[in-house]
Amino acid sequence: MQGFSEFPLMEEEILVLRERGFLIFNMHRNFYEKAVKKVIGALSPLLVEGRGDRVIVKFRSEEGEEFRAWLLLNLDKGFYITELDSLEL
Repeated sequence: MQGFSEFPLMEEEILVLRERGFLIFNMHRNFYEKAVKKVIGALSPLLVEGRGDRVIVKFRSEEGEEFRAWLLLNLDKGFYITELDSLEL
């Protein structure tokens, strides 16, 4: 996950990384505060960490897929998702 927060991202972009049984979400702090903060506790994230103007949220795969589905149902809130799979070389 090191360097994950260094991708140049737009404010309305949520980056999703699939990595070894985990889903990691990188989103703008404003979106997190307005839309995500009130629902995220029900899914028991492993990590919620602010990094500058971004927030990193890490889940086990199952809970991460539930959160991803919630995001997809709420795309009308003005954001989009970019997904990456970890490449283990």
